[in-house]
This record gives sequence, structure tokens and C-alpha cells, in this order.
Amino acid sequence: MAYGAMRAKLDAVSIRGKAMTVFERTLRWFVSGVLLLGLSSCGGDVGIGIGIGWFHEPDHPWPDHPDWPSWPDRPQGATGLFPIAGDVCGQCAGSQDGTGGAARFNGPQGIAADAAGNLYVAESASATVRKISPDGVVTTLAGTRGALGYADGTGAAARFNDPSRLVADGNGNVYLTDSGNSVIRRVAPDGTTTTIAGDGTCGSADGKGTAARFCKPRGIALDRVGNVWVADTGNHMLRRIDAGGNVTTVAGSPGVCGSRDGNGGQAQFCEPQDVGVDNWNNVYVVDTGNSTVRMVNDKGVVSTLAGQPGRCDAVDGSPGVSRLCAPSGIAVDGNDLYIADTGNSTIRRINLDNVTSTVAGVPGHAGITLGALPGSLDRPIGVALAPDRSIALTTHNLVVKLLPAK
Repeated sequence: MAYGAMRAKLDAVSIRGKAMTVFERTLRWFVSGVLLLGLSSCGGDVGIGIGIGWFHEPDHPWPDHPDWPSWPDRPQGATGLFPIAGDVCGQCAGSQDGTGGAARFNGPQGIAADAAGNLYVAESASATVRKISPDGVVTTLAGTRGALGYADGTGAAARFNDPSRLVADGNGNVYLTDSGNSVIRRVAPDGTTTTIAGDGTCGSADGKGTAARFCKPRGIALDRVGNVWVADTGNHMLRRIDAGGNVTTVAGSPGVCGSRDGNGGQAQFCEPQDVGVDNWNNVYVVDTGNSTVRMVNDKGVVSTLAGQPGRCDAVDGSPGVSRLCAPSGIAVDGNDLYIADTGNSTIRRINLDNVTSTVAGVPGHAGITLGALPGSLDRPIGVALAPDRSIALTTHNLVVKLLPAK
């Protein structure tokens, strides 16, 4: 077993979300030391700026776009912020299909990637779901621009109201939170949209399919066994939809906005807006109203990983020290969590030891500067792990690729 794989399995159990015992700490350092020795013996207004950077490499799925500067080949290990689709200019608002910088987005929110390298964007303002191919071609997968409503159907016949976050499964299906309709929808690869849970009214009820009720849900994620996890924003709860369509409440209490660690209904959230799941069945909740990031382990126990409830600020560091400001998106990359820290206009990373750092953007500076890090971002919302291990994100009316320093 590779050292990295051993470290991931050992540390995910012994560190994240709880304190280590003396034995666990000793075991961690002992195993790490032995493996390392073994390895060594074997061998305001939005402005735009473009910095020096690299974009093209032979094996990545994201394209070069002719309307942006040509980047030289990106050396291995290079970092930066690079355009995927959309643009920033005085006439760039609206929703328009096209390629790369010729496409237009109108308030894009959630973003997801599938195994083939396609990106999917929930465009709240236009009530549509957009698709970006690996060649940078932007199309509208479902919904009709500006036609708000609630209707299942194929392609342009479907209707949404404030679609906000989404996730793709291994078969190319996209699951999304239709927040304004308080339902969970599924969009097939051909654009056929169906409702899998909720009845179109704001409420709180467990049950199967349309017997369940949500209230303005926003966050959504899939785990390895096919459960759909939902940040039920208006109810301040974490919900789960199993493969049979049964909806249950995992943590939080309906209508109770607060911040409390604990088990199940004892825990409290406040307007959580996104959720992610790791390979060890830990669920991470972006607790937007509290400016914190929470973890729910496989026993249903909720703990706080980063930020302090009610403290909107920008501070890197360990739990109890770190501060965020109204974060609203999350992507899980192995042991690392990438957070769209919307209020600070930054992307933050929480590592295995729960230490928070800033990887892109400048706190308090809302603008678009692409190229070398840290660059600048404008209130990023959606963040997703792409197949090439880069981070795709939405900021202003752009879709951007982030290559963070590791």
C-alpha cells in the first residue's frame, strides 16, 4: 500500500473530527516514520486583470479559448486561476450558449463535474441547468431562460425556480436542489427532468418521494452507496434520501437556527447551503448562517471544523482560531476540503488536521484577476473537484479553473 493511501486511512479515522488519544498520536507518527524510512531506503465594481499563467496541457479536459490570451504550456506543478467559460465586461450579463468566452452566464451558483470531464452549472437567475463540454462548449441542458416554474419534462420543457446546487453521478445523471420549489430534481443525460423528493411546498416532513417536504434546500451531495445528502437550508437541517427515495432527517431540528455540536436532533445549524461527503462516509456541512464548516461522522455526531459561530472574518489557522464569512460551497478532494468562502471572496482549504488556509483570492477584495495566485475572485459560490484534480468554481458570471498549490 502506498504511503499516501495508508496516511489517508489512518488519519481519517484518528484525526478528523475528534481528538487523538496518546496511543493514536504515537501510532500515527510511528507508522509515518517507518513508511518514510522505507520509502527513502528504496530510492464594489468588478474589474478584470490577467496575470502571467499557464492553461494548456495535453491531458487535461479543459480547453484553451481563442478570445483569451494564449498561455504557454503549463509546467507540472504550476498553479493559478484560468478561464473556462463566460466573461467579465459591461455587456456580459445574461444567459447565452456558446464556446468559452463567447458564452454568458447570469448569476451561476452550484457547479459539478462528471467522470467524462463535463461541467454542470446551476444558473439560478435564468432558472436553467447549463452544461460545459470538455471542449468548452456551453449548452442549456434543461429549463428555458427566464421561464420560472415547476414542471418535469425534457430539455426546454422543464421548469425550475432558483436551482442552486448540483452533483453528478457515475451515469451522467445530475441531481439538483430546486430551491424555490423546495424539491430535489434529477436531470438525465438527455435533459429529462424528474422530481425525486418533495411536493413543491415549503415544509418539513420525512417520507418517501413526494410525501417528504423540504424548505428551500440548497446543498446536495452523493455518497458511494447512492444516498443523496441535502442541506435543507430553510429548515436548518441535514437530510438524506436513500436509493429507495426515502427521506430522513439526520441532524438539526426543523425551524431552529442555532449552532450546537452533538448527536442528531441535538445538533443545530443555521441556513446551511452546501454539503459534501468523503470516502469514509463523513458528511461536511457548510453552515452559512454561522460562518462555520461542520462535520457529521458516520454515527451522526456533529462537530465544528472551522470558523466560529456568528464571527464573519478572514483568519487562517486551526479550529478555534480560523474564521470564515458566509461560506456557501464545498468540494471534497481526498483529505482536503475546498470551501467557497463567499463573504471573503476567497477559496479556503481545510486539511486533514483541520487547519484552514487561503488558496485563492484576497479577503475583502471582490474583483476578477486571473493568472498567478492569489489572484482575485468575486463572491465565489460553487466549487467542484474536476477529473484532473483541479477545482472548478463559479465567480461573478464566470466559470474558472483553479490549480491550487499542494
